[in-house]
Amino acid sequence: MQGPSHLIITWFAAEAAGLDSPSERRIVALSGLAPDVDVLAYMGGIVYFGFDKDLAFEHVWQVVHHRYTHGLGFVLLTGIISYLLARRGQGKEANRRAAAVAALSMAASAVHVFCDVVGGGPTWPVYPLWPISDFGWAVAWSWTLADWPNHLILFSCLAGMMVYGRLSGYSPLEAINYDLDRWFVKVVQQGSDTSDVIVNSGSMRLRAIIYLVVGLLILAVLIPLGFNISW
Repeated sequence: MQGPSHLIITWFAAEAAGLDSPSERRIVALSGLAPDVDVLAYMGGIVYFGFDKDLAFEHVWQVVHHRYTHGLGFVLLTGIISYLLARRGQGKEANRRAAAVAALSMAASAVHVFCDVVGGGPTWPVYPLWPISDFGWAVAWSWTLADWPNHLILFSCLAGMMVYGRLSGYSPLEAINYDLDRWFVKVVQQGSDTSDVIVNSGSMRLRAIIYLVVGLLILAVLIPLGFNISW
């Protein structure tokens, strides 16, 4: 699945969970994108192989991606970093809130892995238990990155971001940059009379819509229909 889809889906999950702090939603959303940080290795490989993208894909991307950052070890690392970033102040309440953000961040990282099982192709397994175990997990019926379902998911996420930005006054773009988010919201609201109206993040109707969409996406990747495990 494409990186923007991961980011937007996990931002909506953070919003649905009731995180009213933009910085906390950012932590969770970036945790959902974080497993793709190994794209840096691919970029380094392109330089190393004299800008031959095919060689870099064969010797770096195909080997590295879906392994070291798509496993249990990285999920736990994501939780630790998220906890440290989310912790504000001292006391039980600060610890509890940071722990909640860390748990959501680990879930976001894990959902990224499951989405890549379904949207990465049957010949490109992930390694969910790395470094404890080095087995690959693939789904026979999954589609490749270039297939239309991944594009449909991406366009649906972008459309959802536009609609939600118009209704609520903020969007998943806050995970990237707050000023960019404000500009985006201003554009999608197009100076209407509701441009200054911010829908409360606790709105039951909007919250229910988010839960439904995120729940359906999670179910789509968790319901196994013939998983193939290669040791």
